[in-house]
Amino acid sequence: MMMHCLLRWLAGGSYLDLKISTGISQAAFYHYINKCMDAILASTDLAYKFPETEQELNKAAQGFTTMSSHGAIKGCVACLDGYLLQIKVPAKAETGNVKAYFSGHYQTYGINVQAACDHQCRFVYAALASPGGANDIAAYRKTRFNEMVQNLPIRSLLLGTMLLCALRLY
Repeated sequence: MMMHCLLRWLAGGSYLDLKISTGISQAAFYHYINKCMDAILASTDLAYKFPETEQELNKAAQGFTTMSSHGAIKGCVACLDGYLLQIKVPAKAETGNVKAYFSGHYQTYGINVQAACDHQCRFVYAALASPGGANDIAAYRKTRFNEMVQNLPIRSLLLGTMLLCALRLY
């Protein structure tokens, strides 16, 4: 019941959708959601884990090589991309520069989110990187991920500047 409530809520539903079919109260509905979300967030099995050791990096790179056609992708350990998370216009009291949150490309206000995934499309990193007016490379440079990449124990690293950036291990 709890998971059912959480999934329905995450899909955009409200407690009113389930009130008739389940007979639960509004308070119980939100209690279930909070309890499930707390359990998910506390799970170490579901936590983001970027490969750090030489062995983990090699395993991640092997995953991309195996998935690619004729082993064409060699040494890729993660794929990084930016996403504009749309927000309401922030108040001047909330931020010193309201215009920084406006994306001219998407013609809306937002926050630049940077996220990386492994060869199985599992997130290995995510961050609210910068106001929505920043491009992906500028947002990437502000993240801890940039620092993590610089400190990887690898021989050479290529970080593309396209929207989809692949980290490659040579």
